[in-house]
Parts: sequence; structure tokens; C-alpha cells
Amino acid sequence: MFQLIFNDFLFVSGHGNKKVGWYLFFYCLFFQNYSFAQQRVYPLTNKLIVDSIFEVKPYATKISYDEKSGHLFYSVITGDIYEVFMNSAGGASDSLRYSAGDHGISSLQGLYFREGILYLSGNNWTSTTGVAIISKGTPQTNGTRLWETLVSSDPYPSASPTGDHGFSGVSIDPSGDFLFVSSGARTHLGEMDDNNGAWPNCRETPMTCRIFRFPISSLPIHLVNDSLWLENSGFIYVSGTRNAYDFAWDGNDTLFSIDNSGERDDPEELNWIRQGKNYGFPWNMGGNINPLVNSPYNYLNDPLVNPNCGGVAAGWFLDDPTFPALPSNITFMEPVRNYGVSADYYRDANTGMVMKASEEGTYVSTFTPHASPLGLVFDKDSLLANPFRGDGFVLSFMPGGDSTGFSPISPWGTPCPFVDPSRELRQLKLVYDAGIDNYKMTTLDLVSGFYLPVDAMLVGNELYVIERGGDLWKVTFPLYQEEDNELLIYPNPSDSYAFITFNNEAKELVELSVVDFSGKKVVNVTEQGVSQIAIKTNQLACGIYICSLKIGSADAINANLLVK
Repeated sequence: MFQLIFNDFLFVSGHGNKKVGWYLFFYCLFFQNYSFAQQRVYPLTNKLIVDSIFEVKPYATKISYDEKSGHLFYSVITGDIYEVFMNSAGGASDSLRYSAGDHGISSLQGLYFREGILYLSGNNWTSTTGVAIISKGTPQTNGTRLWETLVSSDPYPSASPTGDHGFSGVSIDPSGDFLFVSSGARTHLGEMDDNNGAWPNCRETPMTCRIFRFPISSLPIHLVNDSLWLENSGFIYVSGTRNAYDFAWDGNDTLFSIDNSGERDDPEELNWIRQGKNYGFPWNMGGNINPLVNSPYNYLNDPLVNPNCGGVAAGWFLDDPTFPALPSNITFMEPVRNYGVSADYYRDANTGMVMKASEEGTYVSTFTPHASPLGLVFDKDSLLANPFRGDGFVLSFMPGGDSTGFSPISPWGTPCPFVDPSRELRQLKLVYDAGIDNYKMTTLDLVSGFYLPVDAMLVGNELYVIERGGDLWKVTFPLYQEEDNELLIYPNPSDSYAFITFNNEAKELVELSVVDFSGKKVVNVTEQGVSQIAIKTNQLACGIYICSLKIGSADAINANLLVK
């Protein structure tokens, strides 16, 4: 009932009546336990089962799984860490286990278990400085943990309120040799932020916009906030990341990270992380050049800047004649290309029109602007049944808005993903393309209706999703079986794209034919080594088609496709 009323408000009031929108937003927060607890999160395919586990504490940041105890743990931004206890009836409860007083991190953003040891990352902030910390909690026989500081830093300049992204995602590589952590930007788009005069002419610092890698054998380590020291330390793995809040390894031990782009309508990124590379910030975000490098600049002439957004009011989009010039000696790494069919909206840089890449025959780099991708995970061990086997999954944190990107249920006002409904769990099918020396992918929405989903954890065939101020959810996937070699087509029926998924572990030559009921072949695709083929169905007449797939020398597999 509440959601329907709220949607009616969105339709009637539009973008113009923000005062009423903010009133309803704060009303919504006040009655959050009622309104969002009643919100129905539901799967978009009958292959998945979605269950609400219980309501978590506000301001949750991360969730992880301890294989030693068999329990989930989650953290909140203030440093508290809760252990989750499942009961036989299917519900659960939580218990506070650790706090900032134990591990020493007052702004906690990273949580990761490895062989029973708990690794945490975050910052201790003052009004003008921040200290980065990674802590390690080793379990003791009496049930407590021995806490040690593995990484600390010099105090470095903090930004004005809401600017600092700080130390966030922390993990250990599959070999167990290196500890990785993301250090986000202190600015929104590289603007000057002197923090009310504390740091004159300060933009980014040597400590920010990095993913660091530390040899486990060399810990503990103290970081010096000095460019030359850091460059010579060998700890910088990549540079130019704005807010790589999550990163994860796939089944081939390839490292990917997600990154968001700020208040301009630039796409959010998924990046293939390669040592020594630069990912563009602050000069390049979502495949777009930062317009502040081109002085004089007027945001009123920029189709990708909403003049009503908070960044304009804060002065981030003012002409900036001293903005650092584009470096001529650095090649920026491009984000993964998303060909749709979900999270692929973009705003045309010339007209300002909202476009959908899969309908335009192009791609977006990588996700709809402002979607804030979080909770990146991979089916590393290929435990899931087709069509999910071996794939990646990501959450969309922000609720979708109207064509301007406005939504009154956004926790920070504008901007939000425009037109895109967002708040989804999305499936990522990644394929390496030697022609561009990068990955391309197709995407599909799997589960809808979350509110501010902030992190995910895949345990076997169960994906746990935690909301920033709501519930813990469980998404159950079907398990892979040896006989699971059927030809799968989704969505089916289809009205835009159809994805044909199959087993091809031997990487053989694949030929797909689509034939209408008159016997006319309407699609024919031949590719080497793939396990999925996407076809445009919006170019086909409505009706039933026969898909025939031949893999190597094996007999053809047939299935029906309904185009509506």
C-alpha cells in the first residue's frame, strides 16, 4: 500500500516539487521499520528463491562469511561487527561481537575473512585529517580475537564533509601472498577542496585514488603520505580509481573492481584490474573526459550536469583554470563494455537525451550513471547451475529516478539512475575480447526491490544481500549437476534481447541457428569457445522460433524461443 502511494506521488509531483519529496523521504526514514520492511523483494526468474532473513542494524557496510565458524558477520560504519546466528525455522538473530574499541577503526568499510582470521579496513578521521588502518583479528581459544594493526598511515588531508571515500574494500589474493585494499578519492571529480582553509589548493593526495597491494610476509607496514616514497615502495598496485569500494577475483583468478563516478551523468565502472595501470580519475570517469580540463567551462552548457544537483550548489562544477591538464604520458584503462540488456542507460553528451545502449547497438562503460554498483561477487568454483554458472553478480545501490535522475527516496537527493529502475541484483556474463584487450559483457536483472543494498556474499549456492538500513536477504540459486547440459534461453519470452546459454567447457566451435515455423533461417551465428550468445529479438516478428545449437561435432540441441 505504502509503495503504491509513494509511486503515485512520484508520478504526480515529478521533479519540480522537491520540498514535498524531501518531506516524504524523511517521513519514509522515520517509519523505515514499517515501510521498507514491508517492501517485497522478488526474483525476476523462477529459477531463484528469495527470502528475508531478518532486519539488520542501520548503516551496515559489509558482509562476510567465516568458514571456521560457519557464520556470517556484518559490520556497520561506526565499527561494530555482528555475528549472525541462523535458526532451524529459517530466521536468524545477530549478536554484537566487536567494536571500534577492540579493533581500533572508527570508520569501518572493509570486512573480510580468510581461514578464520578477520581483516578490517577503514579510517580514523578528525575534522582535518584521516589515518588509514587495516587490522587483523586472530581467533583465540577463549573465543576472543587478538587484534593487530597490519597497515597504518601518516595523517593525510581530509576533505570537506561528504568528500572522503577512504580505505574501503580489503581482501587477500587467491594465492594468499598479498593483502589488497582500496583507497578512494577525497574529492568528487578532482575539484579543489581546501576543507575550509585547512589545506590550501589541495585536490587529491599521494594516499588517495589507489588500490594498494602489500606482501603478507612484510606486514606490518606504515604508509608515508609522500609521492616519491609511495612510488618507490612497490605497494601501489594501480592508480586512478575514484572509489573502488569492492573488488573480486573470478574463477580464473582475474581481478575486477567496481567504481562510481560522482554527480555528473558519467557511467559507473567495472574494471579489469591490472598491475601498474591507471584507470583515469580525475581526468576520465566512465569513459568520459572530465570537462573541467577544458577551461573556460560552463556547467549550464554541459548536458551531463543537472543544474539542480547538489554538486552544482557546492561549487564542484565551477570553471577551474588550474585543473590539472590531461597527462600525455599515461594511457588510461577503459572500463568493461556493457552491451545490456540491463544497467545500460546513458545520456547522450550532445543532446542530453537518455539512451539505452542495447537498443542503439552500442555499449556503455559500464553501468547506468549513479547506479553505485556494490557487492561484486563471482561464482568462482562454478557451483551454480546454468545460466548462472561461473558468472559475476553485482548490486545496484541507488534507487532509480525519473529522466532527470531525481527520486525522493534517494538518501542524498539527486542524482539517481535516470529511467533505470535500479535496486537490482544483476548477473554479469564476461567475455575477453582480444581485439580490444579487455572484457565485454552482457547483463541481466535477477532480483528486484532492494533498498540501498550495500554488499553481497556468495556461500555455496546462497547469495546473501545486506541493505544499508533494512534487511538481510538470501537468494538461493540452483546447484550445478553433471547432467546440466541443457540449452537455456532467457528471458523467454523476449521482446528485446535473448541470451542462449550452454555448456562449452572444451571451448569448441559453436553454431547457433534460429528458424521460424516456416523453416526460414532468421539468425545464424558462429563463434569459437563461447558459452553464451546474445541475439536481438526486437528485429524478429512476434511468434515461436526454434533455436538449434551445434557444439563441435556433437548433435544439435534444440529449444523454443517465444518473441512477444
